[in-house]
Amino acid sequence: MSDGATAGAGTTDVDVEALIENADGTDSLFEYRPGSSVLHRLNPVTKLVASGALILIAFLLPTFWGPLALTVGLFVLVATAGAGVARSVGTVLVAVGGPLALSLVLVQGLFYPQNETVLVSLAVPVIDRLAFYEEGIEFALLILFRLTVLMIALLGAIVTTHPKKLTVALMEKGVSNKIAYVFMAALQFIPQMQTRAKSILDAQQARGLDTSANLTSRVKSYVALMAPLLIGTLIATETRALALESRGFTRKGERTYLLDVADTGLDRAIRWLAGLALIAVIVWRLVL
Repeated sequence: MSDGATAGAGTTDVDVEALIENADGTDSLFEYRPGSSVLHRLNPVTKLVASGALILIAFLLPTFWGPLALTVGLFVLVATAGAGVARSVGTVLVAVGGPLALSLVLVQGLFYPQNETVLVSLAVPVIDRLAFYEEGIEFALLILFRLTVLMIALLGAIVTTHPKKLTVALMEKGVSNKIAYVFMAALQFIPQMQTRAKSILDAQQARGLDTSANLTSRVKSYVALMAPLLIGTLIATETRALALESRGFTRKGERTYLLDVADTGLDRAIRWLAGLALIAVIVWRLVL
């Protein structure tokens, strides 16, 4: 099966994991980055559970100091996973977090309903003074670091987990093969669309399509790109559905897998600790 599973028992001399690690990528920010770090070696289910627990904890903590500490810890962990992983996560953080931070500080610092304590007052022509308030800045930082934890946790899990390994790990935990396949397809959607769009654009440019002219020409170029891109996506979806059926995707019963996804004692300990930490924070917030 294309999700890493086979309908019946069998053996293979092919090192499937080596093929996955050495496969050419699309250089998408959301694509799997091969590596041998601790984060790479964790079971995909462990990464999902830990990421979900950390995100919920960040949104339960009442001040920005907690999410800030989680942000620093997560970024250090991601940095140890390799330059490719750090680059993907860092690029998204800069592209999304930068504008987000600016807008939050401006809006909440000026207009937060509970603003009372002036933190900074600036002389501005026409409106005389522009005051940023401590309460609004703290609320802006709380939202910012909560969202930063969400981005780092999810992106760190995505770019260190091959979609096929995630599919197998979910199915081994009893998740329906259809639901597991949805996870894999969602992770592969953006990289595959980028690859297909680049191939179509290169082919059209080779036939004389101008994509570097004025705005009107660029719009026409992208309109010309969308039709074959959408048609190709629909054809690929039908082809994949037929391939899955031919490999017994809907077959009931026990399955064997070409990929071996380890579930070590460390994985189980992390899942338990993540669950206990989340419960502890919930109880703390309820009695606070």
